Amino acid sequence: MDKKVQGSWLIHHTNKLQNVTNQGDYQNTFVAGKAGILLSAISETNQSVITNEKLNVLANASNINTAFELPKLLEVLKEQELIDVSSSGVGVLGVTTSSALQHTTNIFETLDPKNIEVSAIELAEIASNKPVSSTELSEKISDEYQLATDEVKQLFHDSENIGFVDAEPISKNEKLLFNGNLFRRDSAVKTKAVLDSLKVEEQASLTELTQLLKQNACVSYTDALRILGEPLFKKVNSIGFFDINVVSNNQEEVGYLTLPSAFSKFSNSMVDDAFDLAKAFVASLTYGMTKSAYARGQISMIDRLLGALIDGREVGPVSAIGQDYKVLELKGVVAIRHGTKNGRSGPLMRLLKKEVGELALQAIRQGDVSEQSIQSLPGAAITKFRGPEANREIIRREQIQKSPFETNDMISSLRTGGGF
Repeated sequence: MDKKVQGSWLIHHTNKLQNVTNQGDYQNTFVAGKAGILLSAISETNQSVITNEKLNVLANASNINTAFELPKLLEVLKEQELIDVSSSGVGVLGVTTSSALQHTTNIFETLDPKNIEVSAIELAEIASNKPVSSTELSEKISDEYQLATDEVKQLFHDSENIGFVDAEPISKNEKLLFNGNLFRRDSAVKTKAVLDSLKVEEQASLTELTQLLKQNACVSYTDALRILGEPLFKKVNSIGFFDINVVSNNQEEVGYLTLPSAFSKFSNSMVDDAFDLAKAFVASLTYGMTKSAYARGQISMIDRLLGALIDGREVGPVSAIGQDYKVLELKGVVAIRHGTKNGRSGPLMRLLKKEVGELALQAIRQGDVSEQSIQSLPGAAITKFRGPEANREIIRREQIQKSPFETNDMISSLRTGGGF
């Protein structure tokens, strides 16, 4: 498996493990994933020095305990010669998202992971290509990783309960396994399989929304719900048919949809935006385009703005910069300072992760992010971002509680659909 892909799964699995009380057999996965998350948070395209104060802020924002976890993770990164630690802060080599994922895999390999941990990554990768039978997959995993029958049972139990994969029962002793990354690769074939499983009127609604998303970079949650209706909306999103991104502030929480493949560049979307940074960037930029008043810094020429940031130039000063991009500061995507430019004083913004800006620009150019694209983004500064997988989990849980077999037809169609 490609190291970047494996690193993406380590981040994916670590995010799932953060929601359980005991990491059990997956402690090496957890350490490597946390190290990768920290490395992404503190790294920039160019070499940089992070003060201890900023280090603690970025670690906290990444859900890393600064008293117990941070010292261990810094030690791990130092052993890999990725950082230099001093009494005043941390020096970080130039690291991109892709290289952060490769380093995550390298760290995982040095920790001497258990077979069950390595097989959990393989299981998730297979289940992301198409839904697969638990019986079929258990035989493959057992042979390839030399796991005993009890170990295979434990792996499948852990993977389902922790959330490495989802399971849809098809008989008393068999399940179809899949996960939320189904539509990040070969999406056209899989979309057809889902459409073929639906009623005619459902097909029409889903096609309408899909075409709208191809024309626009994103569509509001409200508009998507209106087009699909709540039952179909929950059914298709429980399997990751769309990405639901949620932006929050102190007034409200608002969601919008993007296509899972919208951020793919030369590989797949899972690798390109493994840390959900580009999605958070697009959310903040869209707010600046649709809700910010001209006087405080409304974005009118997105290409020029992103071009300047990608070229390494500071933009501003405008008051909006100091308020609308806090979530990007906490994710280590941008740096904001108070300064003077062209005779004006105020907040200035600089892009720290060039590849994130390039991905955001690509997604925006693919569709028209405009006032018509999103009507209901927050009316105050965006301070939080919840990514697609967390939102899919919420919908999936609701769907399972309501009807365990509601998505069965779609999952079965994906398994047997043409092209697989």
